[in-house]
Amino acid sequence: MQKKVYITFSAAIVIIFLIAFVCDIRLKAITSYSEANAADVERAVTKSLLWASDGEIRKLANNLERKYGRDIIEISKRYYICPGDIKAIAIVESLIDEASESGKGAVGLMGVKPATGREMGFDDVEHPINNLKAGTKYYKSLLEKFKDRELALAAYNLGPHEVKNRLNKGFKPETIDYIWKIRRVREFVI
Repeated sequence: MQKKVYITFSAAIVIIFLIAFVCDIRLKAITSYSEANAADVERAVTKSLLWASDGEIRKLANNLERKYGRDIIEISKRYYICPGDIKAIAIVESLIDEASESGKGAVGLMGVKPATGREMGFDDVEHPINNLKAGTKYYKSLLEKFKDRELALAAYNLGPHEVKNRLNKGFKPETIDYIWKIRRVREFVI
Protein backbone atom coordinates (compact mmCIF):
# COMPACT_ATOMS: atom_id res chain seq x y z
CA MET A 1 0.00 0.00 0.00
CA GLN A 2 2.78 2.45 0.93
CA LYS A 3 4.64 1.62 -2.26
CA LYS A 4 1.54 2.55 -4.34
CA VAL A 5 1.18 5.85 -2.49
CA TYR A 6 4.88 6.59 -2.99
CA ILE A 7 4.68 5.82 -6.73
CA THR A 8 1.52 7.93 -7.12
CA PHE A 9 3.10 10.79 -5.18
CA SER A 10 6.28 10.55 -7.26
CA ALA A 11 4.26 10.56 -10.48
CA ALA A 12 2.34 13.63 -9.30
CA ILE A 13 5.60 15.48 -8.57
CA VAL A 14 6.96 14.62 -12.03
CA ILE A 15 3.74 15.83 -13.67
CA ILE A 16 3.86 19.11 -11.73
CA PHE A 17 7.45 19.72 -12.83
CA LEU A 18 6.56 18.92 -16.44
CA ILE A 19 3.62 21.34 -16.38
CA ALA A 20 5.79 24.05 -14.84
CA PHE A 21 8.46 23.43 -17.47
CA VAL A 22 5.94 23.64 -20.35
CA CYS A 23 4.38 26.81 -18.93
CA ASP A 24 7.84 28.34 -18.55
CA ILE A 25 8.68 27.49 -22.17
CA ARG A 26 5.39 29.02 -23.38
CA LEU A 27 5.97 32.19 -21.39
CA LYS A 28 9.48 32.43 -22.82
CA ALA A 29 8.02 31.94 -26.30
CA ILE A 30 5.69 34.89 -25.80
CA THR A 31 8.38 37.15 -24.41
CA SER A 32 10.94 36.00 -26.97
CA TYR A 33 8.65 37.43 -29.66
CA SER A 34 8.80 40.73 -27.90
CA GLU A 35 11.16 43.18 -26.39
CA ALA A 36 9.04 43.27 -23.24
CA ASN A 37 11.28 43.39 -20.23
CA ALA A 38 10.80 41.42 -17.05
CA ALA A 39 9.15 44.38 -15.29
CA ASP A 40 6.48 44.63 -18.04
CA VAL A 41 5.74 40.92 -17.82
CA GLU A 42 5.59 41.07 -14.02
CA ARG A 43 3.19 44.04 -14.18
CA ALA A 44 0.98 42.18 -16.67
CA VAL A 45 0.87 39.04 -14.52
CA THR A 46 0.10 41.09 -11.40
CA LYS A 47 -2.66 42.96 -13.26
CA SER A 48 -4.10 39.64 -14.40
CA LEU A 49 -4.14 38.28 -10.86
CA LEU A 50 -5.82 41.42 -9.52
CA TRP A 51 -8.40 41.37 -12.33
CA ALA A 52 -10.68 38.86 -10.59
CA SER A 53 -10.53 36.58 -7.60
CA ASP A 54 -10.56 32.81 -7.98
CA GLY A 55 -14.10 32.76 -6.54
CA GLU A 56 -15.32 35.33 -9.06
CA ILE A 57 -13.80 33.36 -11.93
CA ARG A 58 -15.38 30.12 -10.66
CA LYS A 59 -18.77 31.84 -10.43
CA LEU A 60 -18.47 33.16 -14.01
CA ALA A 61 -17.33 29.75 -15.26
CA ASN A 62 -20.25 28.01 -13.53
CA ASN A 63 -22.78 30.53 -14.89
CA LEU A 64 -21.37 30.19 -18.41
CA GLU A 65 -21.47 26.41 -18.15
CA ARG A 66 -25.05 26.41 -16.90
CA LYS A 67 -26.26 28.81 -19.58
CA TYR A 68 -24.18 27.88 -22.65
CA GLY A 69 -22.24 24.72 -21.78
CA ARG A 70 -24.04 22.42 -24.22
CA ASP A 71 -23.91 24.99 -27.02
CA ILE A 72 -20.18 25.49 -26.47
CA ILE A 73 -19.56 21.74 -26.59
CA GLU A 74 -21.44 21.52 -29.91
CA ILE A 75 -19.64 24.53 -31.37
CA SER A 76 -16.24 23.28 -30.21
CA LYS A 77 -16.85 19.92 -31.90
CA ARG A 78 -17.90 21.64 -35.11
CA TYR A 79 -14.74 23.74 -35.29
CA TYR A 80 -12.37 21.30 -33.55
CA ILE A 81 -11.52 23.79 -30.81
CA CYS A 82 -11.07 23.04 -27.13
CA PRO A 83 -14.26 24.13 -25.32
CA GLY A 84 -12.13 25.45 -22.45
CA ASP A 85 -10.57 28.01 -24.79
CA ILE A 86 -13.99 29.19 -25.95
CA LYS A 87 -15.21 29.53 -22.37
CA ALA A 88 -12.05 31.36 -21.26
CA ILE A 89 -12.27 33.83 -24.15
CA ALA A 90 -15.95 34.51 -23.38
CA ILE A 91 -15.18 35.15 -19.72
CA VAL A 92 -12.22 37.44 -20.39
CA GLU A 93 -13.85 39.29 -23.30
CA SER A 94 -17.25 40.01 -21.76
CA LEU A 95 -17.51 38.57 -18.26
CA ILE A 96 -20.26 36.49 -19.97
CA ASP A 97 -22.39 39.57 -20.64
CA GLU A 98 -24.36 38.92 -23.86
CA ALA A 99 -24.92 42.68 -24.27
CA SER A 100 -21.26 43.58 -23.80
CA GLU A 101 -19.78 46.15 -26.19
CA SER A 102 -16.18 47.33 -26.28
CA GLY A 103 -14.99 50.80 -27.19
CA LYS A 104 -13.77 49.33 -30.49
CA GLY A 105 -17.16 47.91 -31.46
CA ALA A 106 -16.69 44.27 -30.42
CA VAL A 107 -19.95 42.85 -29.07
CA GLY A 108 -21.35 39.91 -27.18
CA LEU A 109 -19.93 37.01 -25.24
CA MET A 110 -16.77 36.57 -27.32
CA GLY A 111 -16.26 40.22 -28.21
CA VAL A 112 -16.76 39.84 -31.96
CA LYS A 113 -16.83 42.88 -34.24
CA PRO A 114 -19.77 42.81 -36.67
CA ALA A 115 -17.38 42.95 -39.66
CA THR A 116 -15.46 39.95 -38.33
CA GLY A 117 -18.74 38.13 -37.76
CA ARG A 118 -19.73 38.73 -41.38
CA GLU A 119 -16.31 37.46 -42.54
CA MET A 120 -16.99 34.29 -40.56
CA GLY A 121 -20.47 33.95 -42.12
CA PHE A 122 -22.62 35.34 -39.28
CA ASP A 123 -24.60 38.54 -39.78
CA ASP A 124 -26.21 38.66 -36.34
CA VAL A 125 -23.32 38.52 -33.85
CA GLU A 126 -25.51 40.20 -31.24
CA HIS A 127 -27.29 36.84 -30.88
CA PRO A 128 -25.31 34.90 -28.20
CA ILE A 129 -25.11 31.59 -30.09
CA ASN A 130 -24.08 33.28 -33.34
CA ASN A 131 -21.53 35.26 -31.35
CA LEU A 132 -20.09 32.06 -29.91
CA LYS A 133 -19.98 30.47 -33.36
CA ALA A 134 -18.39 33.50 -35.03
CA GLY A 135 -15.85 33.96 -32.24
CA THR A 136 -14.92 30.28 -32.27
CA LYS A 137 -14.59 30.16 -36.05
CA TYR A 138 -12.42 33.31 -35.93
CA TYR A 139 -10.24 31.84 -33.16
CA LYS A 140 -9.82 28.65 -35.20
CA SER A 141 -8.69 30.71 -38.21
CA LEU A 142 -6.12 32.46 -36.01
CA LEU A 143 -4.84 29.13 -34.67
CA GLU A 144 -4.45 27.88 -38.23
CA LYS A 145 -2.70 31.08 -39.28
CA PHE A 146 -0.26 31.41 -36.38
CA LYS A 147 0.04 27.73 -35.38
CA ASP A 148 0.60 28.85 -31.80
CA ARG A 149 -2.05 29.23 -29.10
CA GLU A 150 -0.58 32.32 -27.44
CA LEU A 151 -0.09 34.12 -30.75
CA ALA A 152 -3.64 33.21 -31.78
CA LEU A 153 -4.91 34.67 -28.49
CA ALA A 154 -2.80 37.80 -29.02
CA ALA A 155 -4.30 38.08 -32.51
CA TYR A 156 -7.81 37.63 -31.09
CA ASN A 157 -7.07 40.56 -28.82
CA LEU A 158 -5.09 42.81 -31.19
CA GLY A 159 -5.95 41.62 -34.67
CA PRO A 160 -3.74 39.45 -36.88
CA HIS A 161 -2.01 42.32 -38.68
CA GLU A 162 -0.98 43.95 -35.42
CA VAL A 163 0.44 40.66 -34.12
CA LYS A 164 2.66 40.44 -37.20
CA ASN A 165 3.92 43.97 -36.47
CA ARG A 166 4.42 43.15 -32.79
CA LEU A 167 6.55 40.09 -33.54
CA ASN A 168 9.36 42.49 -34.42
CA LYS A 169 8.50 45.43 -32.15
CA GLY A 170 7.47 43.56 -29.01
CA PHE A 171 4.12 43.08 -27.31
CA LYS A 172 2.72 45.63 -24.91
CA PRO A 173 1.90 44.53 -21.34
CA GLU A 174 -1.84 44.72 -22.13
CA THR A 175 -1.51 41.86 -24.60
CA ILE A 176 0.54 39.77 -22.20
CA ASP A 177 -2.11 40.55 -19.56
CA TYR A 178 -4.86 39.31 -21.90
CA ILE A 179 -3.03 36.02 -22.49
CA TRP A 180 -2.40 35.57 -18.76
CA LYS A 181 -6.10 36.19 -18.03
CA ILE A 182 -7.05 33.49 -20.53
CA ARG A 183 -4.52 31.10 -18.98
CA ARG A 184 -5.81 31.84 -15.51
CA VAL A 185 -9.48 31.43 -16.42
CA ARG A 186 -8.63 28.23 -18.30
CA GLU A 187 -7.75 26.65 -14.95
CA PHE A 188 -11.33 27.11 -13.72
CA VAL A 189 -13.42 26.13 -16.73
CA ILE A 190 -14.74 22.62 -17.28
